[in-house]
Amino acid sequence: MGCVSSKLVPESPPPGHLVKTVYQPDQVNNNKNSKQEGHHANQNLYSKPDRPGRKRTKNETNDEQKAGAPGRTATTNGGKYRAKFDPRVTAKYDIKALIGRGSFSRVVRVEHRITKQPYAIKMVDRVQGKEVCEAELNVLRRVRHMYIIQLIEVFDSKEKLYMVMELATGGELFDRIIAKGSFTERDATRVLNMVLDGVRYLHSLGIAHRDLKPENLLYYHPGQDSKILITDFGLSAFCRTGESFMKTTCGTPEYIAPEILARKPYTCQVDLWAVGVITYILLSGTMPFDDDNRTRLYRSILKLKYNFAGEVMYLFFLLI
Repeated sequence: MGCVSSKLVPESPPPGHLVKTVYQPDQVNNNKNSKQEGHHANQNLYSKPDRPGRKRTKNETNDEQKAGAPGRTATTNGGKYRAKFDPRVTAKYDIKALIGRGSFSRVVRVEHRITKQPYAIKMVDRVQGKEVCEAELNVLRRVRHMYIIQLIEVFDSKEKLYMVMELATGGELFDRIIAKGSFTERDATRVLNMVLDGVRYLHSLGIAHRDLKPENLLYYHPGQDSKILITDFGLSAFCRTGESFMKTTCGTPEYIAPEILARKPYTCQVDLWAVGVITYILLSGTMPFDDDNRTRLYRSILKLKYNFAGEVMYLFFLLI
């Protein structure tokens, strides 16, 4: 995940489907008297871009990708993390293995003690990292859709925030693009239909994802018939009631819409620009805007100057 600006202001969410937070008894009164949303999340969200053909470093993979959504890494023994969990969490879930880590968070695979259903728990440092996931929580608490990662419940303690989430085990769309080189029209259409269905649902609620890319699209299971799950809502935003434009400059460089780079007010439609970039990548296996120099990259996006092959463009128009 990347951002041109280090300042992200989560917009106030509308009412809707809610996932309740389980607080410690001594936190209930404090939370009643405190504001839950609308604060500033001052953080450095800028990161190196990922693209087909570029290997990610170990640090980039751990910090940017693995803590953003469950089910992305090889597992390691989670025994030493059990002691770090709130007793209310371990009473309900059996901690199985560490599957990811970030600057202020850890993701572990767990199993519900009664149903034996596997889940992922994202454990966030409440002091250092809570603001980082505030935008994500604001969205996931209110959405329920078959192509969006589901938040099951939240445990809040003095030191840690625990997000129990649906477990995706099929890996990133990014990895399948790397493995295949490019998708057939049939396979690309199937993926895009799922992504667009999820995006349409988000937009109907006034939610802009603002960081759609193959790394944030996970397969539910390893099979070829797996559904796609939209994940990582750290840059997501709500369009406030009565307002139709957003102004925060953010996103991953290669997928940012021109109006965001131009610092113009924009709408949820910037997500469709990112879907267009993903479409190009699926069909060609290459990036439409690709330059290691940020200035040249942004200039190409603003001027709509991209590389393309006639066959790729033909296939793209078949999908529209």
